[in-house]
Amino acid sequence: MAYQNVTTSLARLMMFSLVTFSLLLVQASAVRADPVLCLEKAKTYFAEIDQLLSKEKNWIMPFIELNERYSPLEDCDTDLLLQEAIQSRFARPITYNPHAKEYLVRFWSNDVEVEFAYSALKKKSDTHSAGWVNK
Repeated sequence: MAYQNVTTSLARLMMFSLVTFSLLLVQASAVRADPVLCLEKAKTYFAEIDQLLSKEKNWIMPFIELNERYSPLEDCDTDLLLQEAIQSRFARPITYNPHAKEYLVRFWSNDVEVEFAYSALKKKSDTHSAGWVNK
């Protein structure tokens, strides 16, 4: 009888743990797959790029730190992300690689260039970089 009670308790505990774990996985994937959150993050990133490009001419570190804070952009609606990027006064033409289904998004002033690639397949940005414009 005691053995049966222990077995039943363990089975209930395992079932509860499995259900709890499943709910946590659903929540985690829902948070990750939120295009609205991604777009808000991107808007803030682009606004900060604009601020830095309008004032910073001699120091590259703020751009590198900015890229570290906002990289990667994940699960954005690609069209909305690109529309938001071209709103920047420092935006340059976006190039598209049809084979990789990847966009190269660039911003630059007379002194500094900031860029990243956004994969439409992976719905994720990568290769965020900042550097001096070659004059």
